[in-house]
Amino acid sequence: MRRLIPLFVLIPFAAQAADPFAQAKGVMSAQCSSCHVIPGVPGAFGDIGPSLKGVAKRPLIAGKLPNNAPNMVRWLMHPQQVLPGTAMPDLGLTSDQATRIAAYLATLDKP
Repeated sequence: MRRLIPLFVLIPFAAQAADPFAQAKGVMSAQCSSCHVIPGVPGAFGDIGPSLKGVAKRPLIAGKLPNNAPNMVRWLMHPQQVLPGTAMPDLGLTSDQATRIAAYLATLDKP
């Protein structure tokens, strides 16, 4: 049994190495999947918000901000400040979580 313990310790690291966006996908699966379709995120088939397919190619975020990494992080962290009254709630994401999610969303360039 002692020989198995190190394997259990290494499994989370191996999963991250295999998918550099594993943390972002985990947060999105828990926080975003009920409202959005998000390619590559298990269970993300929501139909309340827009599909995030091809989001990296869209010129604007929320119809207001130029679509770039700093603005995406800003939007993810504080959507109500960016566009008061938007259906997107403030999710309480940390800066690290928002940065990781923005990096993943930047890969979604296929409509």
